[in-house]
Amino acid sequence: MIVKPAPSAAMALLGLTVTVLGLAAPTAVAQVDPDPMVAGQRVSISDGRRCAQDRGARVSSRLFGTVVLRPGERGMGAQARVAEGAAPGRYPVTLHCASGGASFTETVTVRDGRVEGLNAAQAAGGLALLALAAGAAYWLRRTVGGRS
Repeated sequence: MIVKPAPSAAMALLGLTVTVLGLAAPTAVAQVDPDPMVAGQRVSISDGRRCAQDRGARVSSRLFGTVVLRPGERGMGAQARVAEGAAPGRYPVTLHCASGGASFTETVTVRDGRVEGLNAAQAAGGLALLALAAGAAYWLRRTVGGRS
């Protein structure tokens, strides 16, 4: 005996399949680089090739206002400067594909800019150079000073 599913069960299964596939599909988001960033820093913004280049796109955020994206090698993109007064925290950045098209929101992070441009590796490298210079100065002093 073959049991056929009821039409309502088949429709529920179809609806579940469509929902799962919809959740697995990639969404368009603004790509902001670098992230995290600091107040006053220049950032690159891209649509990640998710908007039609012939229709246009723009990105908006409290961090840098509204920026029109232009066609380029890596999709639509632009440069912007983060507002000087931006406080550390998380901010939404919204990508608007074409006039009246879909909009997608990404969240980026602004960090405290007191140590902008210096990370742990750079600090360690600087300390190593200072130690090397101090060692060389000591060696020169002993070598040159001992010949007097």
